[in-house]
Amino acid sequence: MKTLLLASTALVATAGIAAADVTITGSAELGIFENENNSGDGASGDPSKVRVFSDVNVTFAMTGETDGGLSFGATVDLDEVTTDDDMNDAARLPDATIFLAYGPMRLTVGDTDSAFDARLTETAIGDALNDDHTVHPGYSGNSELDEAYGGQEIRVDYSFDAFTGSLSVAPDRNDTDFDTAFALGVSYDMDLAGLNLGLGLGYQQVDEAAALYDTRIGLSAATTFANGIQAIVNYTHWSDDSSNGADDASHYAIGLGYTMNALTLGVNYGEFDLDDDFAPDSSGFGITANYDLGGGLEAQLGYGGGDIDIDGLDYEDTFSLGVKMSF
Repeated sequence: MKTLLLASTALVATAGIAAADVTITGSAELGIFENENNSGDGASGDPSKVRVFSDVNVTFAMTGETDGGLSFGATVDLDEVTTDDDMNDAARLPDATIFLAYGPMRLTVGDTDSAFDARLTETAIGDALNDDHTVHPGYSGNSELDEAYGGQEIRVDYSFDAFTGSLSVAPDRNDTDFDTAFALGVSYDMDLAGLNLGLGLGYQQVDEAAALYDTRIGLSAATTFANGIQAIVNYTHWSDDSSNGADDASHYAIGLGYTMNALTLGVNYGEFDLDDDFAPDSSGFGITANYDLGGGLEAQLGYGGGDIDIDGLDYEDTFSLGVKMSF
């Protein structure tokens, strides 16, 4: 990916800055898609038709460092911030993050992952224009309880060699006076003979009145072999602490991938086993095929399908095909 470094006269003229960079990256996607479930980015228009897909994204990343070695910075995703309902909320800049870092410690605030989500590995491998491989009814991105109150995540990470530990909190920003949500997570990466193994463990809790399932514990394991094969497994156990609430639930998923030269293939499958009195069970799969054409241009194919255990409801298969340009 090429980046544009702005070393402007404004930065040169600013006194007292030991190091400051502003980097602009971007992407554009063009192709076709069909999604009769109105999920992914194609959630408007006639879902029964094959439609044109186009999207442009620009991200600003600003970083600096003090004379004492304290790093700081912020990122803003312009593609998302222009359509976010909260963009006029002065107390919260959506789709943006701000960080401070010193040595192995880093503080991140804003539209970022909880400690649970940050330390677990998702099962998606490869990319698709309309996210067919991650919008099917069996997929979990480990973020179901993130920003449960519509606010910001405040996360602290500490890294030491192959170990990373994280703690995050999300205060209630509404009139409901919910207890502050919090999450803990740890991950460990190791190199074994012929493969790289990453392990993740997370715990998260929100106020029992804020969601059907208010606590969860999750595990993930991800391997990459020297021959280009990837394998990822992910498991989450859900609990409801409220009286007369839902019975415990679970989600499990697996992802497999293969990379050879410019070609990447990926497939994932997942299932939600929930209390039928409160929510339906669901399952689904996603498939991706990506080919790197060089120079920041990649061809992408995505396909997804699944099933939701509701009488009279059929989940329609989805697909997208096109190219992604990275700048």
